[in-house]
Amino acid sequence: MYAKRALMRVKVKLYSAFRDIVGSKEEDLDLQEGSTVQSLLEDYVRRFPRLSRYREHIILSVNKEYGAPTRMLREGDEVSFLPPVSGG
Repeated sequence: MYAKRALMRVKVKLYSAFRDIVGSKEEDLDLQEGSTVQSLLEDYVRRFPRLSRYREHIILSVNKEYGAPTRMLREGDEVSFLPPVSGG
C-alpha cells in the first residue's frame, strides 16, 4: 500500500495581469510535500489556461528571492508571480 504524502500550505501572491487572470491578488494553497516552483506554475497554467501565454516571462519569487523552477517549496512559503521587468 502506498503512503499518502502530507500536505503543506503556501501563500501565492499575484500581480498585474496574473491577478486579473486568476481573479484574486492572493491565494492560500495546500500542496503535496515535495512540490516545486515549476509544479506550482504548471498547476496554475492548468487551472488558468490564459497564463500559458506568459509562461516564459513570469518571474517567480519564493520568500522575496528568485525562485528557481527546481526549488522545493516548504510549509509557509510565499510565492509571488511577478510580471517581467521592462524599461528603456
